Amino acid sequence: MVEIFFVSLGSILGANTRFEFHNKLEKCHLGKGFVIIVINTFASFSLGLFLSIIEKFSSFNYSYQLVLFFSIGFLGSLSTFSSFVYELFDLCIQLKFLKALKVSISSVSLGIISFAFGFLLVNQ
Repeated sequence: MVEIFFVSLGSILGANTRFEFHNKLEKCHLGKGFVIIVINTFASFSLGLFLSIIEKFSSFNYSYQLVLFFSIGFLGSLSTFSSFVYELFDLCIQLKFLKALKVSISSVSLGIISFAFGFLLVNQ
């Protein structure tokens, strides 16, 4: 039950942070798809950085609940897959298949690259 509490608490904070980021980035008149890519890329970088730090300090007695809270709860809610899928679905409904393919490839590629960059940043 304790694990569920930490994941839930992280999810609440992650979803609210995503909502705030999304609203602030939309005020910059960025496209909806671009806003989603920016948020998901930031979350991927943060996850790589966090997991690298946790691995680096393996002798540090960190709590498993901290990992659940931050990596699954907070960052999982911050980088929702459903927003990404909805954007792709919306583009397909509009028959913009090439744009959907570009968004898909760029989002996944940026996610992997940003995760790797965050992870390798600490391991240097």
